[in-house]
Amino acid sequence: MKKIITLGLLACSLWGYSQKNAKIYYEQKNDTIAYYADNTEIYPISITFSEQPELENLKSPESFKMIRVLPPKSMKKRIAYFVINDKKKGWKVKKMPYYTLAGDATIKEFDTSYLYDLPFKRGKSFNVYQGYNGVFSHQNENSLDFVMPEGTEITAAREGKVIDIIQNNNTGCPTISCANLANYISILHSDGTIAQYFHLKESGAKVRVGDEVKKGELIGLSGNTGWTNGPHLHFQCFLPDPSKPKQKNTIKTLFRTGNGTKSEYLVEKKTYSKEY
Repeated sequence: MKKIITLGLLACSLWGYSQKNAKIYYEQKNDTIAYYADNTEIYPISITFSEQPELENLKSPESFKMIRVLPPKSMKKRIAYFVINDKKKGWKVKKMPYYTLAGDATIKEFDTSYLYDLPFKRGKSFNVYQGYNGVFSHQNENSLDFVMPEGTEITAAREGKVIDIIQNNNTGCPTISCANLANYISILHSDGTIAQYFHLKESGAKVRVGDEVKKGELIGLSGNTGWTNGPHLHFQCFLPDPSKPKQKNTIKTLFRTGNGTKSEYLVEKKTYSKEY
């Protein structure tokens, strides 16, 4: 008798993505059990195992990798394989818990010197109401809140590929109960970092998933959706971190300010103008 217990899904931590899970399945050929995964998305997905698999009557011929990165639009990517010890006995994969992360979770370094543009049109000025590690909702988080009226034009702070858009929400409130009701746009950068622009208006996206956008290009309209106590733009940039599956590893970003000749990390309670 041969039998298998399906992979245990520990968590699906996609950090605000409407992405489908990677499809994981196995095939048996003679005494070999091979596990494969399909990624139909346009961006990489990392399958991260939380512990070594618990096996019965199986052995792993090679070191079991705890992170497997699926390239965009990749099919039948082998993520693990095992060999049956005794063909006359049944076998089981009792437990192999995992979660998925959007992006490449093996990236450890990124372009720390890259200069981002302020995420709004030239000639505009906005105040950073809440900065890095802000007390309202940014504890241990490198995110920025720009106070701005609903309908303000939002521009890409950095060039990249649009990988996710949510724009069907029309509700906002100042409590965490509304956290999942924010409209947003996510853009993947060339160094593997991902920028997210939150609290956009309903139907406020001006780009589509798959678009390659340039720095300064109009991408959406600001709003007041999700966890918010007033109209604003929440901007953050992060790398997927397998050690923190339920949190984003947000990073600080340098911005060009004023006429574009100055670069700085933005700070709370200060107003910044864009003259470039």
